[in-house]
Amino acid sequence: MKQWFLIVWFLGFGVLQSARAQKIVQRDYDPPQRNVKGGGKVVKVEYTNHKMIVFFVAEDRDYAQRATIYGPGHPNCWRLFDTKSQQEYALLYIKNIKADGELVGSILDDPSGVRLRDVRSITCEAHFERPGKNVLSVDMIEQDVERYEGRVDPRNPLGGVSSQWPYNVYDLRVMVYRDDLKNSKPPVRKAPVKPAPKPTPAPAKKPLPKVVTPPDSVIAQIPRRESPKPAPAGKVENFGSNVEAGRTYRLNNLLFKQSAYVIEPKSYPELDSLVALMNRNPGMEIELAGHTDNVGDPRLNVALAQKRVDAVKSYLVNKGIQSARIQTKAYGGSKPIADNSREETRRLNRRVEVTILK
Repeated sequence: MKQWFLIVWFLGFGVLQSARAQKIVQRDYDPPQRNVKGGGKVVKVEYTNHKMIVFFVAEDRDYAQRATIYGPGHPNCWRLFDTKSQQEYALLYIKNIKADGELVGSILDDPSGVRLRDVRSITCEAHFERPGKNVLSVDMIEQDVERYEGRVDPRNPLGGVSSQWPYNVYDLRVMVYRDDLKNSKPPVRKAPVKPAPKPTPAPAKKPLPKVVTPPDSVIAQIPRRESPKPAPAGKVENFGSNVEAGRTYRLNNLLFKQSAYVIEPKSYPELDSLVALMNRNPGMEIELAGHTDNVGDPRLNVALAQKRVDAVKSYLVNKGIQSARIQTKAYGGSKPIADNSREETRRLNRRVEVTILK
């Protein structure tokens, strides 16, 4: 009977903790924003301690259109972008997608998303990472940042800025961070409480003699228990020209922005060094291990780490390395090498490591 009671108690406690983690702490109805002509609008934003939930509506009463809503991980999925800090905040998932008032479904982790045909209205709620406390506005964009900013891709010089219906939303207000909805309400003035009468003190009891334990007794010899410390991450050397089979090396110049997996051009020289090394050793096989920081859902972090190593593998294959010589593995945020409490050290955990298999 006691075991069943404990099981029920733990289940109830887990549900309560989950509810607390998803608790809405702020709401912003009809927030200020700048919209694309003929596009959509944000009608409400809700905040938890870790998420910014955007309620989006797009209508075109004159023409029925086709639209694609992409899921997390797709280059054209929604993301929030702070133009001042150049910081992206990732899409976590999309819920309650409706086309012309009919429920279509949700997108949790499918990058391909859903395709809609001949629709005049779309509504949904998009869940994003919550922007930092100093962010006052963001752009809700559908393209990767390079296309959004108008930069030309050197591999596709004819490419330019593009967008799908229902377009982007710009300068969307982000509310100043508060811990709870009650903080935004005026304080309630309470009636003064009369102090309770002091109880009559009980007669003092004579203290019992203090028992002194001899220093060589069994009780004195029991060691003090300490909480176990997490095991340190294995030693990882910096990548260079002198590598050995069985060892793991870190690509120091291949660091990722938070929630992103697009390789920046400044990372190419180190990747080209890896290409040259594998060309000099045609029998060499490697494993690429992807790591993230600990911000966000651990399951989504593993998926993001996999996308990062897949991007590195694609780069190597495009340079002529056989795909069969490259294995990939994703660890997410389970193996940090630096402190996750500060961004300047947390970024070191967003990395890719190379293990020389043979």
